[in-house]
Amino acid sequence: MIPQIMNIPKLLAAILMTVVIAGPVRAQLLKQGDYGVGVTVAIYQFDEGASKPFPLVSTLKVAATTPAEEIELLGRNLGLEGLQLRHVKSVGLREGESFTDTQPMNERPFTFTITTRLVTKGDLTLDFVARFADKVLLEAKSVTANSYDTLVLRGQPAGFAVREFEGPRGREKVAETRALLVTITPVIQNTRALQNKPSDLSRPTDQFGSKVSLDPRDIFVMPALVSRAPLIFAPGSRVQGSITLEGIITPDGRVTNVRVLDTPDTALNPKAVEAFRKYRFTPAKLNGRDTYATFRETILLERPRDL
Repeated sequence: MIPQIMNIPKLLAAILMTVVIAGPVRAQLLKQGDYGVGVTVAIYQFDEGASKPFPLVSTLKVAATTPAEEIELLGRNLGLEGLQLRHVKSVGLREGESFTDTQPMNERPFTFTITTRLVTKGDLTLDFVARFADKVLLEAKSVTANSYDTLVLRGQPAGFAVREFEGPRGREKVAETRALLVTITPVIQNTRALQNKPSDLSRPTDQFGSKVSLDPRDIFVMPALVSRAPLIFAPGSRVQGSITLEGIITPDGRVTNVRVLDTPDTALNPKAVEAFRKYRFTPAKLNGRDTYATFRETILLERPRDL
């Protein structure tokens, strides 16, 4: 459940599953709105040629507590090689809700959408699709997952991956083609306990950051990330945990009014705020028009090569 990436229930953990419910007996459906699900989606690259063959959808009845542990778990159970974590996102969804996240990779957008179809006390059914530069790399429909199980989805190869090496300028990265692997861990809970709901992550405001009330007929589309700026660590530093910030995204896609919501070390705050201010977005839209909106971002502080 990767609590060091996300403090459950503060952020949650990574991955999905594939239990096919046969026959007329199905888990009793709860009244819509009673239960929701916190899901953490982890995006990996892996070396398909060096790995053992494995199904498009796999289920592990265990969940990891750290990224390194999850990589070891996937390697041991599925024979995967060259695993490297690229992105993690946690969100709390009610039944019937969708969430789309975009992470720039090699200067092109990597986008995934997760949609909950049915949520019961013990499991959920969802759809998942991932795209890179407008190409669909993975599409899974009506996948059923038990709470806290690890679902593993295998996608197609594409140029979203990176290779790291020691070059003349120190640690360097180059774009590389690798296969996609997605893990999702659902945590089913009462909707009142959900964290990181879409409405928590982004909501419309005026230019001063004051909340804008929405009519049920209003259509709000949250900002879409175009580019992230890295948080630069001092040489030799070893940091852990995550830092959560919130800012106002302007109609021209810039970040203002940044504040720190949660941090493991206040000494890291100035650098995190500086990095967040360099992010660029496609602005939010309210009834088709660009608008100001909040955006909440959680930055993982572990260095990728330390995973």
